Amino acid sequence: MTASLRRLARPQLWPAVGAVLLTLVATGFGLAQPLVAAGLVDTVSRGGSVAGPAFVLAGLFVAQACVGAWGYFLLERTGERFLLRVRTTLCSHLVRIVLPVFDRHRIGDFISRASADVVALRDGLTNTVVQTVTSVIIAVATAVVMAFIDPVLMVMVVGVLAVSSVVLGAMSSRIGDASVSLHTTVGTLSAELERVLGAIRTVRVNRAEDREVAAMTGLAQDGYRAGVRTARLVAAIGPLSEIAMNGAFLLVLFVGASRVASGDLSLGSLVALLLYANQLVMPIGTAVDGIAEIYKIKGPARRIREVLDLPVEQPGDPQPPAPSQSAPVLEIRDVRFGYEPHTPVLRGLSLTVPQRSLVALVGASGAGKSTTFALVDRLYEPWSGTIRLNGHDTTDLGLAATRARIGWVEQDTPVLHGTLRDNLRYAVPDASDPDLWDVLDLVNLHAKIRALPSGLDTEVGERGVRLSGGERQRVAIARAILAKPDLILLDEPTAHLDPANETALTRTMADLRHECSLLVIAHRMSTIRSADRIAVLRDGVVQATGTYTDLLRTNSEFTRIVGGSATPRPPAHPATTPP
Repeated sequence: MTASLRRLARPQLWPAVGAVLLTLVATGFGLAQPLVAAGLVDTVSRGGSVAGPAFVLAGLFVAQACVGAWGYFLLERTGERFLLRVRTTLCSHLVRIVLPVFDRHRIGDFISRASADVVALRDGLTNTVVQTVTSVIIAVATAVVMAFIDPVLMVMVVGVLAVSSVVLGAMSSRIGDASVSLHTTVGTLSAELERVLGAIRTVRVNRAEDREVAAMTGLAQDGYRAGVRTARLVAAIGPLSEIAMNGAFLLVLFVGASRVASGDLSLGSLVALLLYANQLVMPIGTAVDGIAEIYKIKGPARRIREVLDLPVEQPGDPQPPAPSQSAPVLEIRDVRFGYEPHTPVLRGLSLTVPQRSLVALVGASGAGKSTTFALVDRLYEPWSGTIRLNGHDTTDLGLAATRARIGWVEQDTPVLHGTLRDNLRYAVPDASDPDLWDVLDLVNLHAKIRALPSGLDTEVGERGVRLSGGERQRVAIARAILAKPDLILLDEPTAHLDPANETALTRTMADLRHECSLLVIAHRMSTIRSADRIAVLRDGVVQATGTYTDLLRTNSEFTRIVGGSATPRPPAHPATTPP
């Protein structure tokens, strides 16, 4: 087990030890039963009273059952506590992993690791491992008692079982590799299913159902083959262990009977040895099966360890220092960054957003606009250069303090499953309903939400599917405004809006300049014209800044970008009048 998993299991060590001890006590009561039974047989053969031995034997049965049940409960509770700790730790780790990791991994695979793999690990560590250790101790104790009764028979039985254990152990090691393959395939299948269901409308309109099902069926078949491989190995181990254990029992029966006939062993001792041999079957079988199961948890253990070893964000101090009233709200100086090594997206970007201003960011697709937003909010760290917020370097502020002063409305306008109230309060959980209605009024959603039967408690559906694209966008903008940040990043905020709502939102952005600064990725003319300053991005650098009028007169790139909207163009094919 790796250090991270050992750390998670450590708090459950003593409860697990307690469960083992109770199991061993119950086993002790069980080990005493054949000795009492042997005495009872010898008493009967001598014609004595059996009331006393029978009463003791019954008491041992009851004690074993009660103590064993207590130990089982403790073990199961320990397993559930371990499961809780691993799940919460894994979920906490997953939501804090640095964003570049998500660019390389699939979400569905992470979900599989946090669900199926965790359960498999729990069963393996708290049930299989503990039961295997307990079974080994029971087997050793049983062998010791057998040696006390008849060392010759004990040596013969242990010899048979030892040889079979070596053979079975060699087979068990192959189960681990099959387990890794099985759990990896299940993770990939989960990732594929998450991808397909997350884009189910795209799948339907492109008639791709059969192709997607075929791909997932192939993965399911890979999982089936890995599972069958594991089952074949486990199935081979079972009969071999049974042959060995039944052989040991028959050995005791035949050799013991001959020793009774020769007078070297009493009938009661033979009965005790047969009972012990029978008792030995269960722990040896459990131990052998347990070893096979332990190898099976190699797969989930490795996959969980891989997640816990991934780097996470360090939030830092959540309280930002007092902002400088004289410094710009945002200063970007000579920033270089790329998603892949040696492939820069930003090539020395410099940009300033003054206090209480609206700055529009324009440029062709791939110029680096959305990447700039990601760096400002510290989802990624630049290769070089500095980003200052209210006069403070963001690397000195800490992630929590930086993001507390920035609101970001992404281009995809994500809305989470839940109610409208849940989504609006996402960044400000204690916001009052009047505050919610105020921001809804700013984005022209007040009347629409008031008219709904459930109002703020209206369910929005998975990813906001019950809202239109424009409504999702305005809810996301309202959520950002509610947090009262110093800077709001808006990625094409009017992209999904009709003309009336576009005009209303443009007025809202103009009014918001009195409360905070706005940096807007803009393609619509209404947004570009309303900006105090415009920055033109090309190939990862700011090529020019200025007002709409100045840039239209002096910058050819800006003229090209807005040309289609600034001046009407004739249609490519003249309209024809039908006869």
